[in-house]
Amino acid sequence: MIQGIGIDIVKLERIEKIIKTKKERFFGKIFTPREIDYIRNKNENSCTIGGIFATKEAVSKLLGTGIGKISWNEIEVFHNNLGRPYVKLYGKALFIMNEKGIKNIHLSITHESEYAIAMVIGEGGMKSIKYMKNILPIRKKDSHKGTFGRVGIIGGSTGMTGSVYFSSKAALRSGSGLVYTIAPKSLLNILSIKLTEAIIKPVEDNNKGNITLDSLEGIEKNIKGLDAIALGPGMGVDDERIKVVEEILNMTEKTIVLDADGLNCVSQKPEILIKRKGITIITPHPGELSRLLNTSIEEIQKNRIKYCKIASQKYNTITVLKGANTVVSDNEGKVYINESGNPGMATAGSGDVLTGIITSFIGQQIEEYKSTILGTYIHGLAGDLSKEEKGEYGLIAGDILENIPYAIDLVYKNSN
Repeated sequence: MIQGIGIDIVKLERIEKIIKTKKERFFGKIFTPREIDYIRNKNENSCTIGGIFATKEAVSKLLGTGIGKISWNEIEVFHNNLGRPYVKLYGKALFIMNEKGIKNIHLSITHESEYAIAMVIGEGGMKSIKYMKNILPIRKKDSHKGTFGRVGIIGGSTGMTGSVYFSSKAALRSGSGLVYTIAPKSLLNILSIKLTEAIIKPVEDNNKGNITLDSLEGIEKNIKGLDAIALGPGMGVDDERIKVVEEILNMTEKTIVLDADGLNCVSQKPEILIKRKGITIITPHPGELSRLLNTSIEEIQKNRIKYCKIASQKYNTITVLKGANTVVSDNEGKVYINESGNPGMATAGSGDVLTGIITSFIGQQIEEYKSTILGTYIHGLAGDLSKEEKGEYGLIAGDILENIPYAIDLVYKNSN
């Protein structure tokens, strides 16, 4: 959906006059160091300079601010290997872009006789940062860490400590006051080193390096005072862990975000979800939903909204069908289609980060469906901020994790 258009025309004669009289001052004020290098590599051609200058003006018109409310250097023009121009935004310009729900900016620069012409088209959707601001509460000055929830992350196994690390750290980065990482005691040392801000609660594993039936007593004890629970990251799947997941789902009515191996364990006996008294959020990718519904991945991908709703209504869950334009549905038939995020987020650990974000918001007493929508949006927005820094190819889960606070801040500032 087109969110807006910006157009600007610059007379090249004007650019040439400025270059002759006050070039260095002009360059320093208008262009970034990378743009200046590009201009000089093009022999300070007035067409090149005029095109970049017009682009910045066009973007400011698209955002509805004009240059002044945003600075020249918050708009940067790049060129790919084929010479095609594209634009990146920073600072307040990026904030306004997100506020308006603009996801992509398409740029075209044309030179006509004595003029450089730039046109930008902002593309996005209806759900934007303005929608999310109504979900995210403003924090009170007299708050303390207990105010912002106690959440537990249950999972981990030998070789899979990264999963519980990402979920736990994401919960902390999303504002949880206290995060308890409940994991096999064999993993205590490594998790204690990796997670200095979380509270590690080791449970009996009989030196197997994974959660067993003997872990249940410790798990039940540790989840009593929690506000929300994530179950499954890095847990692994076998007959014993299938039974463990069933027991945990039945032992508490607290809200549980069921992800990864927890979800794969349940797919062996999905009726557990129907009988459960507490609220359950499941976060499958198409392969996991395929196993849960006994439907092909191809069929699910053709009808993502349909099958997401089927899962929610059949199993009495809030369902997050991950992938491009992640779908969120609840058992009443409500549907949200997320528009943040990018292909670079298809990387190991990204789903674990999402689990931690959603669990954190639930622990902060945001209603479950709204927490899931907000968490999905923040996750994607953090990925988009990471893309701006690293590009899509090299983006990893740790990048998403580190950008969660900045994504939340974009929404939070718009809440005040």
